[in-house]
Amino acid sequence: MIRAIALKEFRQYWRDGRFVTVFGIVVALGLAATLAGWSAVSAMERERAAAVATDREIWDNQGLKNPHSAAHFSRYAFQPTFNLAVFDPGLTDYVGNAIWLEAHYRDPAALRPIEDAVEIQRIAQLNPAWVIQVFGPLLIFVLLYGAVAGERESGTLRQLLAAGVRPVSLLLGKAVSAFSLTGLLVFGVLLGSAFLMSADGIERLPDTGLRTVGLIALYLVYLAIFVFVALGVSSLSARSRTALAALVGIWIVATILGPRIGPDVAGALAPAPPAHEFAARLQQESSDPFWGSSEEAVERRQAVMDDVLDAYGVETIEELPINYDGHLLQESEEFANDVFDALYDELWGSYERQRAVARAFALLSPTIAVQHVSMALAGTDIHAYRHFADEAEGFRREFVLLLNQEMIDHGGADGYAYVSGNDFWRQNPDFAYTAPGIGDAIRGVRGDVLILLLWLAAAVALAAAGARRGFLAEVAA
Repeated sequence: MIRAIALKEFRQYWRDGRFVTVFGIVVALGLAATLAGWSAVSAMERERAAAVATDREIWDNQGLKNPHSAAHFSRYAFQPTFNLAVFDPGLTDYVGNAIWLEAHYRDPAALRPIEDAVEIQRIAQLNPAWVIQVFGPLLIFVLLYGAVAGERESGTLRQLLAAGVRPVSLLLGKAVSAFSLTGLLVFGVLLGSAFLMSADGIERLPDTGLRTVGLIALYLVYLAIFVFVALGVSSLSARSRTALAALVGIWIVATILGPRIGPDVAGALAPAPPAHEFAARLQQESSDPFWGSSEEAVERRQAVMDDVLDAYGVETIEELPINYDGHLLQESEEFANDVFDALYDELWGSYERQRAVARAFALLSPTIAVQHVSMALAGTDIHAYRHFADEAEGFRREFVLLLNQEMIDHGGADGYAYVSGNDFWRQNPDFAYTAPGIGDAIRGVRGDVLILLLWLAAAVALAAAGARRGFLAEVAA
């Protein structure tokens, strides 16, 4: 019975040109978004490869220079734009993809593509994930707003019930038809993305296969939520136009207003420090307490001197078998690193609080929860960026230590006058980044997954309640 009802619905969709038109438009948008995503990711990876090569060449050929001066000249860490960003670019355009690895300072990422975008690009970022998130529910509502209300208006609902069609079979048949069509949209867009993101020159995320399966399951659950919501609303509505108006309102709140209002409220309730204030605080708290003229800074430098003299059993700096300037510079790095860890932990904490507030809004808009999980699986969320930033910072510390150690071991009495040449620079390592696996990626979005499951349960309950009330009313009439 369910199969017969689903086939009947498919034939009706095909005969009704409006449904074919809407479905065609959404599919065309999905394909256009996939091609645009592939083009953007490919371009970013070409630019990254060129930048990495240029950075290496400049570093290798900088000539005679003091190693610590070279640490200030320094290098860049470039974040790869991985393959699943073709499907969901997430925060890629907003967080930056290059970090300057200079001495004495932990820089935030720079080179944000959104800074070069025109205003219309800032408002609407066309990508495959966004097309499914916004237009998938709309397509479902267009297909199902009259699923029960339309049958009631035409008088066929009473005939179906009198013929022995079970209400559950009727609802499931209509659900299968709409879910199949929108499911094809998900599979088509993801398969298209998978084909394009396998192209040469695009790096693969660890566990790409599992992540892709996760994305398919995620969006099928997401669409199922709206299928049951549509059936419930249609069952409770006396007229199909009433159901359509209610569903359009739900669509606007869930897919348009919620994802825009939620982050804005989160930013207001859990604000992150302004960039200029955070940068000033980093500079002040990591430098002044060590290099400043305050009593605290003077005592700290004196303690460094006393410790190194005691360690080598000598009375004066001149008797040390190492270069003291390089040693003092490295001690200042160690002090600053602790400051950076504390301040950045505060910054990441503010972002986590914002996500928690936004997650609360997901109780009103499942689209917010889907966005969080989708970005996590695609490796384009704030946790992916933090992982890259932390890895880059770890490399920066090792790199600066390597340069300072060169000065410590070979600077002797020359101090800052000591220089190294290209032979030494060419021995220095490159930054190599490996993204985390799927387990680490989804650890931070388990709450969002739970909210989506709650939404699915609530949608099924709504459809069941609507069917019970709507069909009983029809039988009683």
